[in-house]
Amino acid sequence: MTKTILYPFRIDHDFRMGYAWSAELARRLRGRLSLFTTVTESTGESLEEVYHSLADAQGFYVKNFQLLQLRLKPVRSERNFLKGEFLPTFRDFVSRDLPHILVLPSHIFPSDVIKEYIVSGQPLAVLPSVQNPEIPATRRDRSQWFIGMLKDVALYNVPASFFVTISEDQGLFNSIAAFFRK
Repeated sequence: MTKTILYPFRIDHDFRMGYAWSAELARRLRGRLSLFTTVTESTGESLEEVYHSLADAQGFYVKNFQLLQLRLKPVRSERNFLKGEFLPTFRDFVSRDLPHILVLPSHIFPSDVIKEYIVSGQPLAVLPSVQNPEIPATRRDRSQWFIGMLKDVALYNVPASFFVTISEDQGLFNSIAAFFRK
C-alpha cells in the first residue's frame, strides 16, 4: 500500500517551500503526495489561480531540489481542490480520508488545530513558520536542504517505519553523514 502524505496549502500564502519539502518527503518515502486547498468565490480565488500557484511551486521544487540533474521520477500526486471555507472543509476531508502523514504549515493553522491533530494520534509533521529561508547557492548544499529542513520540522506520532524508510535512502544517508563530518 502506498503511503499518502497530505499537504494542505493556501494560495494567499507562499507555500512553495512547504510544497517542495512535502514532495521530497513523498519521493523519499516512495509515497504519494496528496494536495489539498479550497477555492472560495467570496475571496476571488479561482481554480486557474490555484493551478498557476501550484505550477510555480513545482518549478521551485524542481529547480531547488535538483531533480532534472538527478533524473529522478516525479512524485505521484493527487489534487483535492474543493469549494468552501478552508478550515472546516479541511477537517471534513481529513476525517473522511486519513493520510499516513499530515504535513501542516504552521503559519496557516491555529495552534489549537495543530494540537487537536497531535492529541488524536495523527502522524504529523509541522513545518516551521519561517517562510523564506535562504536558498543554498551550491548544488552540494542543495542536496542537503531536505535534511536541513527536517531538523526544524516538529514530528508527532510518526511511526518507526518512517525512520526505517528514511534510513534506507542512500542519498539521505550520505547527506546526513556529510552534515556530521562538518
